[in-house]
Amino acid sequence: MAESTLLSMAARGPDALQPGFVRTPATTACVRPTVARVDPTALIDNMRSIRRLVGDDVRVLGVVKADGYGHGAVQTARCALEAGAWGLAVSLVEEGVELRSAGVTAPIVVLGGPFPGSEPLVVACGLRPVVWDVEHLRRLASAARAAGGRCAVHLKIDTGMSRLGCLCDELPALLDCFSTECADVLDLEGAMTHLACADERDEAPTVRQLDAFTAALSTFEGRGLRPAIRHVCNSAGLSRFPNARYDMVRPGIAMYGSAGHTAYLLDGIRPALTVASRVFGLRTLPPGAQVSYGHTTTLQRESVIAIVPVGYEDGYPANLSGKAHVLIQGRRCPVVGRVTMDTSLIDVTDLPQVRVGDEVILLGRQDSEQIAAHDLASWSGITTYEVFCGISKRVPRS
Repeated sequence: MAESTLLSMAARGPDALQPGFVRTPATTACVRPTVARVDPTALIDNMRSIRRLVGDDVRVLGVVKADGYGHGAVQTARCALEAGAWGLAVSLVEEGVELRSAGVTAPIVVLGGPFPGSEPLVVACGLRPVVWDVEHLRRLASAARAAGGRCAVHLKIDTGMSRLGCLCDELPALLDCFSTECADVLDLEGAMTHLACADERDEAPTVRQLDAFTAALSTFEGRGLRPAIRHVCNSAGLSRFPNARYDMVRPGIAMYGSAGHTAYLLDGIRPALTVASRVFGLRTLPPGAQVSYGHTTTLQRESVIAIVPVGYEDGYPANLSGKAHVLIQGRRCPVVGRVTMDTSLIDVTDLPQVRVGDEVILLGRQDSEQIAAHDLASWSGITTYEVFCGISKRVPRS
């Protein structure tokens, strides 16, 4: 769809933005039994737990970037708002437009900043971009003047992440530009930074970042600028550094019932996502049979192997090969051989009652057992964030 068409639709408001025009695949029949089930009640309860923890005086910005960490951005956004989130955070302008197209009217902060050329769309959709460069300010101001409107921005200071944000010694020039060139159409709503090591055991790097942010706020005040919303804390930060919650926190992975490290799981949250499939076939193989690509596994006994239609193209990492377990009939069963693009093989020899069609839990709970995101992360050598975000679009969400 042409940019001019997007702008025309955006200018007419959310009702004119047809749901699904951004990164939405064509509707297809669902035949394969591999699915991702999202529990909206868990999402709502998790957000309520976060709000209770931080208190009524601290706003909560629900982070729904990367398609809601693989949970579905629109559904996650609606659950967060129902549970009392002040607004939502995305990474891309396109992600913000997707929410607007679905009728979401709450504040949306674009953490990844405005790419050149996106500014008219940012203004038309009422998005609130994070900025850290003089050119960001100038382009947004130009777009706002052209539209006859205003744009709220959140200024980001790089206090030690070394990724996005202005360096502390660049801040005065940026504030000067805002005050002299852009204040007529831009509103300095927020000041923020991002913690690089909030879920690491050593607190010293975070303390240094918080000290740098405090110094940066003094630079704002010295110019008579007082952003209404100061925000620093991600999920680990809001748990471990309560004095840094300021006016708003930005929970991401905690919304989805997990954490970057098991030591920093918030009380009262639970996983919202279950990834499941079903046994597609069963075969009995003799001792000495070699399994899957590369023959990395040699069976030591006569074994019953269940074929499960899920593989690394679905986001079930190949590094799980020979390490992971799944749940069948409430029991942990090992993955044997290499995980392939579309299929995994499970040793169910010790479950003689297994039948074709039985449910297989790859992530989630079955009876009293659970495969957690931290389990998959540990087995595959990736992070819990990658576990959630890596689930493929070809796995239907329900």
